[in-house]
Amino acid sequence: MCGRFSLTTPLEELVNQFLIDEFIKETSPRYNVAPSQKVLSLISKNGVRKAGETLWGLVPGWANTNKWKPLINARSETLLDKPSFRSLVHKRRMVIFSDGFYEWKKGEGGKIPVRFLLKSEEPFVFAGLWDRTTDGRVTSTILTTKANEVVNPVHDRMPVILKNNDDIEKWLDTDKYRFEEASPLLRSYPGEEMKSYEVSMIVNSPKNDSKECITPA
Repeated sequence: MCGRFSLTTPLEELVNQFLIDEFIKETSPRYNVAPSQKVLSLISKNGVRKAGETLWGLVPGWANTNKWKPLINARSETLLDKPSFRSLVHKRRMVIFSDGFYEWKKGEGGKIPVRFLLKSEEPFVFAGLWDRTTDGRVTSTILTTKANEVVNPVHDRMPVILKNNDDIEKWLDTDKYRFEEASPLLRSYPGEEMKSYEVSMIVNSPKNDSKECITPA
């Protein structure tokens, strides 16, 4: 799964790397993004890449917002089996920006947070889906897949990571690429291109959102 992540890369770098055409004017570094918070997301409409904010935790458009528990993750292998996702994979695919995510491993003093990122330390995106609630909020979920050899010692699942712009375009462009054509992208990111390190337990609380969250323990 993916329950916490970071995005510290300046917006200008994201715009250049991911060929963003329209974007919000200001962002601030996020060291400990948590569910229910706003996340920087990207969609493609008529060939135009638009970056904006969504709420992390998907609520289907048909759901009762007062009773529905937001879905922060979706298993990529069963998307077509779930009423919450089966229609979204055809028209509401999106990605969420990140430069690292956290998982927790067992330690003598309790669970120890571990940060996973690319060896290059470049930003990337998570494959996701979005929907609009009955009261107009845009919500999103991060897709997960089987963990690679770097993540697996800590957790058996990991977020679907996309970095290549061609892959991102195939996932975003729902008019040009059917889900059946885009679904092979929902695989584990190559472990040889990733690294990890332990971080401070201050990341355990979503109230903490400072540079110390990504500093090696």
